[in-house]
Amino acid sequence: MIQVGQILFILSVLVILHEFGHYITAKWFKVRIEKFYLFMDAGFSLVKKKIGETEWGIGWLPIGGYVKLAGMIDESMDTEQMKGEPQPWEFRSKPAWQRLIIMLGGIIVNILLAWLIYSTMFMTVGKKVISTEELQKNGLFFGEVGQSVGFRNGDRILKIDGKQHDDFKFMSMAVLFGDKIEIERNGEKKDILLTDEQKGAIIKKEGRGFVGARMDNNLFFIDSVGKNNFGLSRFDQITAINNKKVIYVDEIFDLLNHHQNDSVNLTVKRANKEIQVKVKIDSTAKTGIGKKNTLLNFNYDLTKAVVSNVQKKSGAEKGGVKFDDKIIAVSGKKVTSNIDFKKSLSTYKPNQAATITVLRNGKKEDLNIVLDKYGKAGIGFSDNSNEKYTKTTVLSFTEAIPAAISQTWSLFIYNINSLKLILKPKTGAYAQVKSPVGIARQLPDTWDWEFIWNFTALFSIGLAFMNLLPIPGLDGGHALFTIVEMITGKTLSEKAAGYVQTAGMIILLTLMALTFGKDIFELIVDKFF
Repeated sequence: MIQVGQILFILSVLVILHEFGHYITAKWFKVRIEKFYLFMDAGFSLVKKKIGETEWGIGWLPIGGYVKLAGMIDESMDTEQMKGEPQPWEFRSKPAWQRLIIMLGGIIVNILLAWLIYSTMFMTVGKKVISTEELQKNGLFFGEVGQSVGFRNGDRILKIDGKQHDDFKFMSMAVLFGDKIEIERNGEKKDILLTDEQKGAIIKKEGRGFVGARMDNNLFFIDSVGKNNFGLSRFDQITAINNKKVIYVDEIFDLLNHHQNDSVNLTVKRANKEIQVKVKIDSTAKTGIGKKNTLLNFNYDLTKAVVSNVQKKSGAEKGGVKFDDKIIAVSGKKVTSNIDFKKSLSTYKPNQAATITVLRNGKKEDLNIVLDKYGKAGIGFSDNSNEKYTKTTVLSFTEAIPAAISQTWSLFIYNINSLKLILKPKTGAYAQVKSPVGIARQLPDTWDWEFIWNFTALFSIGLAFMNLLPIPGLDGGHALFTIVEMITGKTLSEKAAGYVQTAGMIILLTLMALTFGKDIFELIVDKFF
């Protein structure tokens, strides 16, 4: 419900202010406003009240909103009003330049809103940048797909299409937007050229997670291992391969992913002692250990980490574990690390209940959790590890204003590049487009004002960009025909305008039906299957 509340709040703010942009500019030019609606009132409205000449209301369908101007064919498709003689208060009676400003009013307000939010955030909580330099000081870690397209663990990304990216939040997407990636590998500079098919593979299988910080190996442990374990045990920590010390965990991943029928000597730490184990590596996991039967887990510090994932239908979900809970004990025994937590649960049999103590809003609470048939509780953790790479700078008023303008412009360009990627069929990026339903599912389960306002600013720029597209039915479509009229001196006939508006609405409704349908289907599958 918190996710639903967040998306409704964000949509309400954006839609009301967007439509206010049309409303206020229409008022300036003395155009009569017949309706002002938050959300669409197809068939009926939830609330409505007429004040003066304007009907104010809230529709039942949360896919936007509208301001109905007298003398204009818009989303309402009301053509009856166009049959009479133009009146001075009608939209169609106004000069083209005034109509253009009215059409762009919503877009301008959305851009100003993003700029205002960023200015305020930079002056209060500060401008937060995930330092690319700090994060990739020891090189980067790449997923399987990232490695298949040419990257290697330990690479450092220097430039993308000749441009440096100081904020890592945007660098992973910049890789997908770009074509030529300049990297540094073992002190030597190389170029990686990505095809649309390779970008598509990254988007489909790994997304933004295809690249991240290289992580210290001593923070990982074996959480499970198959029958062909050759003496390896759960909770072992691999410290060396063939007597060569393992510094980064990706060295173990590489060993498990890319070797077939190799025998290696592993040094593992078990119960604070180091022992030697000779194992056979088999990427298929049929005759030895491999990624399919050997799971490595991160040894979170539970004094800092919080619950970030609760599996559907798991014992944790049924027992009442919530996001941002801190786990402090199992059956009264204090746990301070993920290994402690897992070891405590391993003393219970599958399908047996365990009592987990959590710290929630400063208060301790005991929860009864029934483990699944594998002895798992269904809990994942996060410690916001990227925070150690985050640089926060509180800006003065004179610094925040230009910084917010730069941020707003950068995100507008980000939307342009996203559209380019979507329009390339081979990337398959179009399949990642989400409706408000899909967006809501990605929002956190806790109400975080800093996140909400940042997301509102980001969404506001996206809304401005989308409405600027020259598609009939959108503000950009109306603006385009008005600009053509200003250049040629010819006005589109009312009949033709009706046809164009109808075609645009069909296109938009079809796209919305597809995106909503896809996200609702995924929601149903995740919820019930």
